[in-house]
Amino acid sequence: MFFNVPNAITLGRILIIPVLAALLGFQEHHGDDTTNRLLSLWAAGVFTAAGISDLVDGYYARKYGAVSVAGKFFDPLADKLIHMTAMIYLIPLERMAPWLVVALLFREIFITGLRSMAAGEGLIIDAAEWGKKKTAWLNVGITALIIHYPFLGLNSHFVGLVCVAIGAIYSILSAVQYSIVFFKTMKAKG
Repeated sequence: MFFNVPNAITLGRILIIPVLAALLGFQEHHGDDTTNRLLSLWAAGVFTAAGISDLVDGYYARKYGAVSVAGKFFDPLADKLIHMTAMIYLIPLERMAPWLVVALLFREIFITGLRSMAAGEGLIIDAAEWGKKKTAWLNVGITALIIHYPFLGLNSHFVGLVCVAIGAIYSILSAVQYSIVFFKTMKAKG
C-alpha cells in the first residue's frame, strides 16, 4: 500500500520543499520591496498548496480506504519538513524569532522521537485533535508571515504572529497529550 494516491500527494509535498526554500531564500531582509513582495506571494502560494494537499490526501485516504502505515509515518513527516523549512528561512528575514523556531522544532523532534519509539514497538499512535489544531494554526500563521507585507487590507505580519502564538500553545498542549497517550500505551503493552 505504499504506492497509492495519498502517499503520492505526500511525496509531492516533500518534493516542493526546495521550491519553497528557493522562494524564501532569494528574498533579502532589506532588498527590493517589489521583488520581495512577489517572491513572498509565490512562497505563500507554494506553502498554501502544501497545506491543501495535506487535507486532500487525508480525505482521500479515509474516503477510499487508502490509509497505510507508510502514510501515517510520511504524512506528519512532510508537514514537519515543510514547517521547519519555512520557519528556518523566516529567521534571517526577521519574520520569526529564533527562540520560537527552536521551541517549535524541539517539540516536533521530540514527538518524532516518541513516534519512532512507538513504531519500534509495533505501535502507531495517530495524531491527536490538538495536534491537528496546532497544524492548522501554524499553517495560517506561517502563511501570513511568509506574505509579511500588507495584504487585502490586513497587517499580514501581525496576523501571522498571533496565529503562530496560538499554534505554539496548541503545540505544547498536543505534545503533553501525545506524551500521555504514548506512555499509557507503552505501559499497557508492558
